Amino acid sequence: MRLAILSNVTTEVLAGLLRERHEVWLPSGFGAWMETALAPSAEMKSFEPEAIVLILDRSHASFDDTSVERALDSLKASFPGTPVIVPDLEDLADEAGSFYDERMWKLASMPWSLEGLRSIASETDRLLAMRRGGRKKVLALDLDGVLWDGAVGEDGVDGIAPRTEFQSGVKALENEGVLLVVLSKNNADDVANAWKRPGMVLKESDFVAMLTDWEPKSENLAKSAKMLNLGTDSFVFVDDNPAERAEMRARMPEVSVAEFPVTVRRLRRLYFPPVAVTAEDLGRTEMYRAEAARKGVAEGRSLDDYLKDLEIRTDVHVMRDDEIPRVAQLSRKTNQFNVSGNRYTDAEVGRFAADKSHLLVTMRVSDRFGDLGLVAFAHAANGEVVDWTMSCRAMNRKVEFALEKRLEECLRARGVETLRATWKRSPKNAPVKELFDGFGFSLESETDAERNYIKHLSTLRDGDLV
Repeated sequence: MRLAILSNVTTEVLAGLLRERHEVWLPSGFGAWMETALAPSAEMKSFEPEAIVLILDRSHASFDDTSVERALDSLKASFPGTPVIVPDLEDLADEAGSFYDERMWKLASMPWSLEGLRSIASETDRLLAMRRGGRKKVLALDLDGVLWDGAVGEDGVDGIAPRTEFQSGVKALENEGVLLVVLSKNNADDVANAWKRPGMVLKESDFVAMLTDWEPKSENLAKSAKMLNLGTDSFVFVDDNPAERAEMRARMPEVSVAEFPVTVRRLRRLYFPPVAVTAEDLGRTEMYRAEAARKGVAEGRSLDDYLKDLEIRTDVHVMRDDEIPRVAQLSRKTNQFNVSGNRYTDAEVGRFAADKSHLLVTMRVSDRFGDLGLVAFAHAANGEVVDWTMSCRAMNRKVEFALEKRLEECLRARGVETLRATWKRSPKNAPVKELFDGFGFSLESETDAERNYIKHLSTLRDGDLV
């Protein structure tokens, strides 16, 4: 990957470590990060970075947060769709044993020890990987000893003290699209009263699921995952009880169990690093609450009756430029309804959109319970389906046929007569193994790793949408 590194300290040695895996560009001049960010050089632009790494260290060279915001805004404007990675050096330093070496600062204007350098390089690679879909989706929280001091069941509502700073940080994560779940061994009535305690930042409405009973927490996490239609590997679990953490690790090793005590800053760095927030992210909690209401309607009814009662509406169209970030996000975050497993950056999707040999079609879905947002996209090039991806929250509604119909109409309008498609096995995409069978494609060949299809498109009729 092509990385451009901007920093307020010398980074030549760090760049050398990263060059073992990446192409790296550095600006000329010491500490020129702000000037470069505000007015990127022709050399930087011609390098066409696939990611920009902003490495700022307060320990030996001061900077103010306003300058950082200006730099980030300028970089995003100059390199639209290119991710800007900002490693949290302060938290890395707290975690590492010997992060700094004063001798290196005196010799080379670089403050880090060899251990610190390796830690920054590793963190950069980790953040880049998370941009490709490794960011967690759900924060599952215990209550007593985590969101407040004291035990509400024993001390009563007046006997607990809200941890306001921690709750404020969790609320900020929720505002960025992280889903919140409660897993607490408590009486439901006691917990319901606790949210009325003065000083509580979080409210019941901030959580998409609240499981307060005496069942094993691993079982309740599995229930909440099923309720949200998400994999359990999307969860981060926070609990002050070492026995509960051990039980979760033993029974659900795919769940990320945070060490305790833990700060929101560390949770953010390890599991929920900042990314570009889409409209779907901002309304994520409300969307999942609406989904719970839908499931209530579905109980005891046939699928056809349930779908009819939802009053589903679809808006399917050729992708607009303002939808590029969401399409890229869907490619990175969708595992089950994803026939290819391809992961894209905003810049990559933008290049597809600018190439006339590529076609991207998107679908928005709403029903009487609310707006699900942009939930799916299909991508074709040179007579072949490259990607067919849909959010898990739109599954089991039969809306995929509307997207496929529109894709084929657009391709026929472009003169495509034969369309090929491939399902490629990935760890979780078994649910779409036979997707193209349902769309009327003919299976040409099959191995354990993939299924290859072909479909002859019918002639475009008068009145067909193009």
